[in-house]
Amino acid sequence: MPDDERLLRGFTVTHVRDCLADPAKNRVIAELWDNVSPAFPYLNAVVPNLTYAPGASIMMVRRGERLLTFYPHVAVMAKVDGEEDAVAQLCWFQGLCNDIWRRRGELTPCYERRRLLGPLDVYRLLPQLNCRACGEATCMAFAFGLLAGEHRLAECPPLTAPQHAEARRRLAELMT
Repeated sequence: MPDDERLLRGFTVTHVRDCLADPAKNRVIAELWDNVSPAFPYLNAVVPNLTYAPGASIMMVRRGERLLTFYPHVAVMAKVDGEEDAVAQLCWFQGLCNDIWRRRGELTPCYERRRLLGPLDVYRLLPQLNCRACGEATCMAFAFGLLAGEHRLAECPPLTAPQHAEARRRLAELMT
């Protein structure tokens, strides 16, 4: 891609630390070579599992169990599996950011604040029977598994009952 179509030319990993939320994982900080905040409203319009705070110029994306937070010139990643995984996440973001930036003329930016879907949001829409049919001990554990990409909605048999059709529809919409 020509330089004039790229918003983010590269990044430099500056810190690799133990993750506060999960000691088996890492927290990584990287410097972004370019200001990526102009892409945030376009990313907000098309990327699921994203939180966008326009006033603070912060964007967070959940990728599996990882939480990636982007500021105009900095990325902070939690629950990554070391520097190699962090670089892979940064390469993913760089490609996504540059692709969205290249296509910005075709997209309608969204400047509305969005927040990440949390486990309580998912749990509230589940049947809350703790039946274990999904393989988890509780519906809350299943909610965490859904958000981490370890489970699919189809793994909850009670959710297929007619009385849960609206909750199922809403969950399917939120999980995309």
